[in-house]
Amino acid sequence: MKHTIIFISLILLLASCIEKEKSQSISKPKDIVVAAHYFASEWPKTFWQEFEEKDVEGDFQQIKNDGFNTLIFVVPWVGFETNFNQDMTTSNPWMYKRLSFLVEKAVQLGFNYILRVGFPHDFTPETGTNIIQLCTNIYTDEAYKKKWKDFLKKIYEATKKYRNNSDGILVSWEDFWCPHFVLPNLPINNRIKLAQDIGYSEWLLSQDTNKVKLILGVNELDESQIAIPSKEEMSYLYYLEYIDMKFDELILNSTKEIFPEAAMEIRVDKDPILNSSGKTVWIEHDLHFDEENHRGTYWAPFWGAQNKGELLSAKESLANFEYFLKTVTNSNQSNNHVIEQFNFTDNTPYFPNNAEINSNEIDEFLLDTVPLLKKYSSGYGLWAYRDYADNGLYNSSFEYGLHGWDISGDVELIENTGENKIKLSKDSQISQLYNPFERHMLFSSYKELIFCLDSDKGSNLTLLLNEKETKIRLKKGSSCHPIDISKQEKTTQIKLKITSDEEIIIDDLKLYGFVQRLKVYDEFGKESLYLDSIRKMNRELIRNVE
Repeated sequence: MKHTIIFISLILLLASCIEKEKSQSISKPKDIVVAAHYFASEWPKTFWQEFEEKDVEGDFQQIKNDGFNTLIFVVPWVGFETNFNQDMTTSNPWMYKRLSFLVEKAVQLGFNYILRVGFPHDFTPETGTNIIQLCTNIYTDEAYKKKWKDFLKKIYEATKKYRNNSDGILVSWEDFWCPHFVLPNLPINNRIKLAQDIGYSEWLLSQDTNKVKLILGVNELDESQIAIPSKEEMSYLYYLEYIDMKFDELILNSTKEIFPEAAMEIRVDKDPILNSSGKTVWIEHDLHFDEENHRGTYWAPFWGAQNKGELLSAKESLANFEYFLKTVTNSNQSNNHVIEQFNFTDNTPYFPNNAEINSNEIDEFLLDTVPLLKKYSSGYGLWAYRDYADNGLYNSSFEYGLHGWDISGDVELIENTGENKIKLSKDSQISQLYNPFERHMLFSSYKELIFCLDSDKGSNLTLLLNEKETKIRLKKGSSCHPIDISKQEKTTQIKLKITSDEEIIIDDLKLYGFVQRLKVYDEFGKESLYLDSIRKMNRELIRNVE
């Protein structure tokens, strides 16, 4: 009897503790994600080879001082893994080590982190693939499914010590974009073959036969004639449904097997499809309303606008923003998403007619988003916390040694902890060859390229760009120099050769033509137009979160 009384007492005590924990958890303020993508002084396509470890702690401290509590790291599949043309890819241990370094440093300074895994852009020479092949093969080649999971397992191992600080793992449709923007535009024979390779034709035949016949405009269904539809065809509706489903199956669900907290950066823009009357109908993608983890979303002023080059007032933009939030949350029934690309300005050159917010009203707009973000989201992130240049050079900070460079004469790698440099002797030369149409944002429109570097003293350099000579007078420290290419033929190859007139130590090379601007910090790390408003936003978001 005594033991029974003790047991009952323990049960009552345990129940009391559980109720107390429930009470405490209910009253505890929920965390809100206030995030910045980290690309150091580089850009997403070169970041992993370029960032200098000595700068990281200072960069992170600055981000923290600006009121952010989360860092987002974009982790490319290519680069971390190479030799995709082999049965098994080859890992680059140096890259995984750098990932561990960044995550550890972030946690030490009090940040949580989000990883976006699978980014397809990287300039590593030995990848054995390109972004089209990589994207297509994940849908058509069984071996790539195993390569994907092997990559994820290695990311898990590199970060497992810091799992408690993870605010989520994201996979983005944008990183596997070929089904939307490449495959529908291929010749018909290619589209017929791919329809079979990705399983679309077999799946389509499993749908309601009469509806499929009606939409395809045929009386007999023949799998050998079913093609991936072009965007002008009504059957594109079926295709979108299938691709959304396959993304979940091949990429999202396999990622969740390794990272249970994984979710998708969903496709929030809609696709236009012509109905039988020739009227445009806008079709939504699967917005994953039932996702328990942090979904990713993205927003820019073009969303919901006419996009005829118009300037929007703060009031108009705020209305569009609230409409967007209601759409991606199913009228606030599923608000567990982070707008991790909150691009309130966007100068991407591919879409010159996209709507923009009147620059005089951006500060007003930013501050007015705070109550909406609190109500309809779990937070936001900045993509370009620091403006970045589309540097076409690979390993141009020499953090990966001299990999990717051709050397002539006496060139010495100076290895320091967290910062490598090179020493050029008189008349020695380094050079690099690349395809500018693949490396730069919109190379065909460029009239000049900007060449920047750091040097230990003033000196003269001879720069050859496709054998056209430019003499450059350097000053000690950082300097940038315009190179006129308006009269050069826009070929698929740029060869940069650098020769010194005397012994000199150089670092942090860049060759670019475009700067992506959000105007929080500029490309040189100086405070820019909207930093004060971002700081105020962050304070308001974190204050009194319920």
